[in-house]
This record gives sequence, structure tokens and C-alpha cells, in this order.
Amino acid sequence: MYEKNGMVTGRDVVGRALLLMGYTNAYGEIDVQNDAEIWKRGQNAVQQIFDDLQRLEHPGEFIRSPLTMDEPIPLGYIAVQDIMPYGVAMFLAQSEGDGDTQVMFAQIYNRKRAGIPCRGSRRVDVLPR
Repeated sequence: MYEKNGMVTGRDVVGRALLLMGYTNAYGEIDVQNDAEIWKRGQNAVQQIFDDLQRLEHPGEFIRSPLTMDEPIPLGYIAVQDIMPYGVAMFLAQSEGDGDTQVMFAQIYNRKRAGIPCRGSRRVDVLPR
């Protein structure tokens, strides 16, 4: 499921989010068959979080959208491995009507999102002469 460098696909991010939320069976495994609807909502959540983070990592650039769940996510390691799962968990908790969990993951996501490495942009002096 995880590559040598960590998770790289949307499916990996949703899996990590479900583990963070404790949506596992008695063996600590995610039951894909019983949670098909959650996986479907997870796809939408991955896309929303990707759109948000790609604007921060690549300001002014357009990255092809939408993602498929099995393709590598074209963001940095920190964004994919450490930030995206919390954002996806936030949206999944909201869709499940779990307000307390949603608030907790929203706080974590926003705190981590604020520290994302961004490219600096150059400002040009545009005062009229």
C-alpha cells in the first residue's frame, strides 16, 4: 500500500485518514467492502484537499485535475504524507455528521497547512511615475 518514500496516491491518503479516524475492523484493518461509501466520499475529499494545497505549493501554476485514486499526487512529501490525511479526515468526519471529530481534524489540518513550504513570490514596485 505504501511506497518506500511513504504514501503517494489518493488511495493511500484516504486509507491513512480512515486509520486516523479509527474506522477499522477488530484487526485494525480498513474494511473496503463495508466502507465503500466512505471511500467514495474520500475520493472527493482528496480532490478538495489537493486543490487547496496545490495552490499553496505551486502559486500561479495549474496542475491537472481531477486526480485518480491510483496515480501519484504531484505535491511535496510533507503535503501528501503529513497534511492531506488530516484534511481528508476532516471532510470525512463532516460527511459522517461527527462534529467533534471534524473540529479536531480541522484544527490539526489548518495548523499543519499554515506551515506548508511555499515558493516565495516576487513583488514589483508599480508606483506611477
